Amino acid sequence: MGEIVDWRPVIEIAYSILELALVFIALPALAILLLFGRVGNREPARVLFDGARVEFPTCRVAFWSWLLVIAFLVQAFVRRLIRGHWGPWDLLADAVFAGGALSFLSMLPATIVVTEEGLEQVFWLRRNRRIRWENIEEVDTGNKGRTVSIKAIDGTKIHHTGQQVDRPRLLLELKEHCGDDLPPDFPREPRKLE
Repeated sequence: MGEIVDWRPVIEIAYSILELALVFIALPALAILLLFGRVGNREPARVLFDGARVEFPTCRVAFWSWLLVIAFLVQAFVRRLIRGHWGPWDLLADAVFAGGALSFLSMLPATIVVTEEGLEQVFWLRRNRRIRWENIEEVDTGNKGRTVSIKAIDGTKIHHTGQQVDRPRLLLELKEHCGDDLPPDFPREPRKLE
């Protein structure tokens, strides 16, 4: 009869190599790219229904980096469960990894949708935020040119960050729909719509 091969050591080594690559190569590279790369403004917004709906989703690099962080936390949680350490500190560490994965999943940058009625920020695991055009009270373009914050009369806020696409297009949409209520030099970074 054939001998039964124990593949567990091989799987453990492969898993360790994957974990090291994730921790020491992928996550730092994506963090540097997100912090210093301004990746979001290079991708165009999605124009749908002949311009009646414009979507500003999370850029691909930011989206995949969020998923990598979540995958790292989930794999750390699963690995700890497989090893079967059940002391109080081990259970606390498991709860931290699981809670971190869930919180990162709920914090994924939302897609901003511009329609004729107003703005909507569509989240994955949270309630969406809506602001009608006539209810916009304040538009703050930030001091470093990466964030646009739109505040409504009722206190609702929608944020376009550097992790979302096409900031200049969002500013032009705001100018088009709220032009009379904005300063004459708004937006300060004009771009022709194509």
